[in-house]
Amino acid sequence: MQKLRLLACVIFSLQLAACVTETTVVGSDRQIRPKMDQKEAARTRIALGINYLQRGDNAQAKFNLEKAKSLAPELAEVHNAMAYYYQQVAEFEAAENSYKTAIDLEPNNADSYNNYGAFLCQRGKYDQAEQLLLQAISRPGYIRAADSYENIALCRLEQKDFIQAKTYLDLSIKHNASRPSALFNLASVNYAMADLPAAQVLLDRMQSASQISPRSVLLGYLIAQEQQDYSRMQTAEQLLLTTYPQSQETLLFSQGKLNESEFSQLRQDYKQQLLQQPAEQVKAGVVQPKIKITRKKPPAAVATEQAQLSAASVTEPLPEARMVSEELSVTESAAVAENQAEMTEAESGAQVQQHEVQQDETLYGIAERYSVTISDIISWNSLRDNQPIVRGQILWIGQQAPRQIEPQIEVPERYQIQYGDTLFRISMRYRVKLTSLLQWNNLTEQSPIRAGQFIYLKDPAQLEL
Repeated sequence: MQKLRLLACVIFSLQLAACVTETTVVGSDRQIRPKMDQKEAARTRIALGINYLQRGDNAQAKFNLEKAKSLAPELAEVHNAMAYYYQQVAEFEAAENSYKTAIDLEPNNADSYNNYGAFLCQRGKYDQAEQLLLQAISRPGYIRAADSYENIALCRLEQKDFIQAKTYLDLSIKHNASRPSALFNLASVNYAMADLPAAQVLLDRMQSASQISPRSVLLGYLIAQEQQDYSRMQTAEQLLLTTYPQSQETLLFSQGKLNESEFSQLRQDYKQQLLQQPAEQVKAGVVQPKIKITRKKPPAAVATEQAQLSAASVTEPLPEARMVSEELSVTESAAVAENQAEMTEAESGAQVQQHEVQQDETLYGIAERYSVTISDIISWNSLRDNQPIVRGQILWIGQQAPRQIEPQIEVPERYQIQYGDTLFRISMRYRVKLTSLLQWNNLTEQSPIRAGQFIYLKDPAQLEL
């Protein structure tokens, strides 16, 4: 599964050639060349080493970096470069030791903290990584805070912490408002969290600076598809097919496998995080705000309770219209849920609600609104896996929600494909088996489809009878 990639470590900005001056000895035409500064010579070797490393010539890369180390062993940049080399050749212990040496030599070198933090995040040492990246930001005179904030955000995404990732990406953009990677990553996160308008604004900002790639075009297509913006969908489709015909994104699009894209996978990660969040918070002992549950009691029970209250004390005022409300913690509310079988039909019925799906709403947002899980909504409404919801659809919210009776859908003999359609979506919409759809139309799962094309929704052999 393709993930959002961690930023490449900030290495160095160096010139490959150092300026060398010559002087003339007084009374002679002989020219002498002064001894080159050891640090400058080391930096030249570093630049050569990194250049070889990027070209895949690891032997020459190591030779030049070792030469730099012999010229200026006290230079933090040398050990930073050595650490980067060790990362590329998977010698991780040596890489970590080189980063530590660089920090010991220059405690205020922010690049060392940033690179070491990014390295530890790639190794799954998330807490240490974030501490180092925050230390990089706190170093005096550090001008690449946007890089480090984005690294923290991507590190948080590796942990499926979407809320904090979004916060750090916002900080990255505040430090560099035109940073393309931060704008793109935040747009991806907003898409995953179903905040489509915000995702579109960020993508527009990035593309207005001519930062366009097949990844950004595909993300724009997915956003437009969710918003049913067919004009944007058509523009993105044409751009993919004409400008990036050989890209992985275009291949996924042509094969109708958009659910395998990195953005769909990211949205799936967010969905899983929402499903698991309540259990994880309880396990971690997070204090939750109290929730208020109001139960409507039968008239006889209310009358009995009022009589008991008035008999118990004449000094306590009796509420005029009493509704029994209880303040329960999350763990207590779980106990209430376990005892739902003991509630009367009136009690259970009072907790059931209906929700009419609005434009651009998703199961994620509805689940958050009612403080329930997506799996609950799917169960209460007998939804199929990956079944899309549409504007105007009624969803039941509640433990005892009645099973929703699916309306009968008239299936035409043939269907004209629209922009944004996939064979899977068509099969779901008309409740036709995908295997039958492929068989009737002599297609495979890899067959491309295009807008305007007609396909059979019923067996053509039966239609001819």
